[in-house]
Amino acid sequence: MKALEIIMVVFILVFGTAASRGADLARISDETGVPVATLQAERASTGLGWGELEKAHLLANASGKSFDEIVALHKGGEGWGQIAHDNGLNLGKVVSNARQSSKESGFISGSHGMHGMNGMGHSTGNMGHNMGKMGHGHGR
Repeated sequence: MKALEIIMVVFILVFGTAASRGADLARISDETGVPVATLQAERASTGLGWGELEKAHLLANASGKSFDEIVALHKGGEGWGQIAHDNGLNLGKVVSNARQSSKESGFISGSHGMHGMNGMGHSTGNMGHNMGKMGHGHGR
């Protein structure tokens, strides 16, 4: 009986981690406008982690530079904050703005499972307010 309990705990931990990673990847895709498959390929080719890919894309979007240019700067030894600063940006604000924009678009489209469903209970006034913000992109 003890072995069964251990197997169940391991299964829950592994499944929970995989589900969380998938949710993070979908969030990064929403925030950056980059398809999940592209992010997966970039992770394999650059060796960057998910958070680093997120920062590289957000900085590229906000600065007008290419993703490859931003990654080259980072691989050359510059930190993400320094890259942002050199481009007249504040990394914290860039990331925060992208996350806020992603939450608002998820609220509208309902693309985030229950998050979108919860939004259905809000008044149409909130819906109209958020729809007015849809045109605001990710720094493009």
